[in-house]
Amino acid sequence: MANVIEVDFKLVWRYPVFIRTGESEEQCIGGPDAALEALNHRWSSMRGGGYFEAKRRCVDALRRRGSAELARQRFIKAAIAAGVLA
Repeated sequence: MANVIEVDFKLVWRYPVFIRTGESEEQCIGGPDAALEALNHRWSSMRGGGYFEAKRRCVDALRRRGSAELARQRFIKAAIAAGVLA
């Protein structure tokens, strides 16, 4: 029988992070689930600057194996490096 991995998709950050998704469009990222979605589907082709660390920390937070605040900090760092922090 396969192991069940518990994930908390309702986990939210106290303070959301805003990123630019287009020239004048902003997106509100409210927690690690939304951050992971943005990293996977809305990020530039540039994958450096903490991109993989941010993904790992978001997954850890969703699996309740890491801090949601640490995931937020790493997401902000990756957003700054990619030039998408609003």
